[in-house]
Amino acid sequence: MSLPTTPARPSLWERTLLHSLWEDFRTRWRFKFTLPGVREITLEGVRLDVTTLSPVMKNNLLLGRYEVQERVLAQEFLTRDDAVLEVGGAIGFIGLFCQSRLGITRYTTVEANPDTVKLLERNYALNDRVPVVWNLALAATDGEVTLNIGGDFWANSLVAGATGGRSVRVPSASLSTLAGRLGYAPTALIIDIEGAEQYVDFRQVPASVKKICMELHPDVIGAARTYQIIAELVNLGFRVERENAGTFFFLRA
Repeated sequence: MSLPTTPARPSLWERTLLHSLWEDFRTRWRFKFTLPGVREITLEGVRLDVTTLSPVMKNNLLLGRYEVQERVLAQEFLTRDDAVLEVGGAIGFIGLFCQSRLGITRYTTVEANPDTVKLLERNYALNDRVPVVWNLALAATDGEVTLNIGGDFWANSLVAGATGGRSVRVPSASLSTLAGRLGYAPTALIIDIEGAEQYVDFRQVPASVKKICMELHPDVIGAARTYQIIAELVNLGFRVERENAGTFFFLRA
């Protein structure tokens, strides 16, 4: 009579393959069935309506990967006494973070996409706040510009062909015009406009501004223009205090 044999233990290669197949299944299930049903996410104490966002963006929010650099730099360098002009407010997270977590009370947001403005307003309402938000694009001069709109809000850009989506005409204003409308002297600028920073006349930065948090996009505007923007700000008396994955914080004495 033969004795029963012990089943052979799967090899390392087999175990690795099974693990890879299981992780692939979990990821596909998450993006196809779980994430589409997520309607609200809380990040750093800020409630966000994500009903209209893609599964990819919802996943980034759930994993805490959204606006990490801006959030960290704002927390390090901004104070409750700052008066902020934010250009490229997107869904309102950074504005809500600065006001709710940092205690900033003078805060104005500029956002070019009218659909994104509506989402920003919903997110402020979720957090029992009312935004000061202007539906404008920052440009070199006042007038009107073409905004290219992609699938998610972060794919909006004034750069031609940058998104592959549809295009709409939106009102634009120069930095000096925006600053003149504030009703207070800004001490800090937060700028994230997906490559449109190349069109900004930084000579119009108000003398009251001592801090600038800005994401630069060399993949969109090129390395030469990126370095030129940094040089322009250095010539205006700013220094690069910190750089975090393409987001710069500039300080001026």
